[in-house]
Amino acid sequence: MHRIFLLLFVFVSVQTWAQKAYTISNKNAFAWAPLANGEANVHSSLTNTSTTDTSFHIQLINTNMPSAWLLGICSDASCFSVSTGFSEDFNTGLGKTTDFKCTFSFNNTAGSGCARFLIYRRSMLSLGDTVTFCTNAPATGLNNNVTKNLSASISPNPVKNDLVLVLSDNNISALSIINLVGQEVKELDFKSGKTFDVSGLPNGIYFLRITKGDASYNKKFIISK
Repeated sequence: MHRIFLLLFVFVSVQTWAQKAYTISNKNAFAWAPLANGEANVHSSLTNTSTTDTSFHIQLINTNMPSAWLLGICSDASCFSVSTGFSEDFNTGLGKTTDFKCTFSFNNTAGSGCARFLIYRRSMLSLGDTVTFCTNAPATGLNNNVTKNLSASISPNPVKNDLVLVLSDNNISALSIINLVGQEVKELDFKSGKTFDVSGLPNGIYFLRITKGDASYNKKFIISK
């Protein structure tokens, strides 16, 4: 009996993979840009792994961004303005990749925002994937004024509780955590060690800001509990 269930599970899994027949490069895409840039472009892509040219569909699920911002999305062939109810078909050839560029236009308004889309193979809605594009446009303060000798690695990433930091140069002057809109949410005591408790912060995308003199280095990490 167990063997029958196992064979059935394998069969269903193989069938699902065969029907889906595509991969998405980045389901949680993020890029930041200073407000002065006017816009941010966030990228993802879909690769057709089926045995034929295939028709796909993309539709907007929701957005969470400043009301003054405008949203657009481009595939290889076309660009569209995106608003409530957005829904479009696109074709991706056998073994080909369709690149998506989601553009957030800031309209002189600082803030952070995300747009969630559903992408699926036509007639197979139940096998669709959610792709989220996010950005932030701080009025000040997330630029990397990086010195050549200053770099860092952090682990684990995503993190739940303790963040471990390894620096290429331990002679730094300040260490803090910055949120998506450039606000400092936690100052870290870098003299006490290399492990830092971030369990008190809510889930989300953050930057570890490392300052050395007049230079700063920002390292992105995610808190996910």
